[in-house]
Amino acid sequence: MATTKRLPKPPKTHAAVTKLIRYVLNPSKTTDEESLYADSCNCSLVGAANQFRAVRDRWDKNAGNYAYHFIQSFKPGETTPEEVALCGKELAEALFGNDGYQVVFGTHLDKSHLHNHFVVNAVNLLDGKKLQTDHDFIRRMREENDRICKVHNLSVIEAPTDNGKSYAEWVIAHNGGFTWRGMIRLDIDELIPRVTTFKELLNELESNGYTVNRRGKYLSLSPPGAKVNFRLYKLGNGYTEEDIAERIMYSDRRLAKESKSKPFRVRVKAYHLKSTFPIRSQGKLRGLYYVYLYRLRKLLNSSTYSNVPIQARHDTKLFKEFTEDATLLFDSKIDTVEQLLNLYYQLDEKRHKLCVKRLILRKELTYCDSIDVAKSIQSQITELNPLIERLGNQMRSCERIYERSARVSETNREISVEQSEVIKSENVKPQNNNTEKTKKNERNDDNVSRS
Repeated sequence: MATTKRLPKPPKTHAAVTKLIRYVLNPSKTTDEESLYADSCNCSLVGAANQFRAVRDRWDKNAGNYAYHFIQSFKPGETTPEEVALCGKELAEALFGNDGYQVVFGTHLDKSHLHNHFVVNAVNLLDGKKLQTDHDFIRRMREENDRICKVHNLSVIEAPTDNGKSYAEWVIAHNGGFTWRGMIRLDIDELIPRVTTFKELLNELESNGYTVNRRGKYLSLSPPGAKVNFRLYKLGNGYTEEDIAERIMYSDRRLAKESKSKPFRVRVKAYHLKSTFPIRSQGKLRGLYYVYLYRLRKLLNSSTYSNVPIQARHDTKLFKEFTEDATLLFDSKIDTVEQLLNLYYQLDEKRHKLCVKRLILRKELTYCDSIDVAKSIQSQITELNPLIERLGNQMRSCERIYERSARVSETNREISVEQSEVIKSENVKPQNNNTEKTKKNERNDDNVSRS
C-alpha cells in the first residue's frame, strides 16, 4: 500500500537544507546499474539549495522553517523503480510544482520498500507565500497520492471506518500497536458490566489511576502514564456520557445484579511458560527477554488489559523492537551485561572498518575515469551498505537492551505479583452449601424433639 507522511523537525538553516538535499540525492541510494532516479520542479538538481536560498532572499523570508521533508512509500515488491519515480514526479507536480514551489525529489532503492523523498522550499517562487503544512494539506496530499496510485493500479489504504480514531491511530491499531484511546475504550468496556451508575464508573476509573477532568460541558480522562487528556465524545460512537450511561442501564450484568444472581467476578487465565531451551534464571538477559516477550504477545492477543502494569501496555507498541533485541541475545548467546558490552565493542569495530572501506571506495569513484571500473566500485559499495546497516541496527539493539533491562525486570516482577494475587483470589473455595443445609436440618430436629 502507498503511504505519505511529513517528517518532523524541518530544517531552519541553509546548511541543514544543503545536508538534507545531499541525503535525498545520494547516488548510493538513488541509482542502480541503469539510471539515476532523481528529478526536480522549478529548479535544477545542481545547486538546488542555493536556488532555494535565492528565493527566500528575494522575498525576505529567512525566518522559521527553510524547507519541508516528505516521504512517499510503496508496498514491497508491488512496483518497479521506474514506476515509483514516475508516481513521485506526478505527486511533486500536483502538490508543489504547479503551485510555484521548488522541490527536489529522489527515489531510494536501498530498502525493501521503494520510497520517494521530497525536499520542498518553504517559500513560493511566484508570490513569496510560505507553504502551510496543516491538516488540510496533509489530507490533500493523501488524496492526491491515492488518486495517482489508483491510476497506476497500485494498492492504497482504504479510508478507516472506525469512528473516533485518527488516521495515525487507525494505522497503529490496524498493526496491533498500543494507543491511549484504545486503552481507555477497553477499560471502560470492562467496567460497564461491573457498575450500576455513570458516577460509579468514574470512581472506578479514578481508583485505577485515572484522572477525571471536566471543563465546561466536556468530560475528559487521563489514564495513568499519559501526559494529555482525552475527551469522552472523541473516543467514538458509544463513548459519550449519554451513551455510556445508556450502556450501563441496559447492561446484562446490571440486570443480573438486580435479579440477585451471583456477583460478577473477573477471571484471569493462568498461562504456564513452556520454553524450548533451559532458562536457569530470569535474571539472565536471555531468560528475561524470553519471558517478557511471551507476556507481551499474550497481551497483544488478549482482549482485556486487566491487572497489567501500564509500562507493559506501552511496551506492546514496541513489540517489534523487543523481538529484534531478543533475537540478538539468542543469536549471540548473551546472558550478562559484560557479554553485551563486549559484543557492542566488537560490532562497533567491525562497522568502523566497513565504513572506512566504503569511504575509500567513494573517493575512488569520485576520481574514476572508466565506466567499467566505476560500475565495479559501485557494486562493492552496494554490497557494503546492507552490512553496515545491519551492524548499526545490532548496535542500537545493544543500547536498548542496556537501557531497558532493569525496567523490563521490574515490569516482569509487577506482572508476576498481579497474576499471583488474582490466582490466589480465584482459588478461595466457596462455602459448602450442603454442609450448611445439614447443620440447619439438625437444628430443626433438635427444636422438634424439645417441643
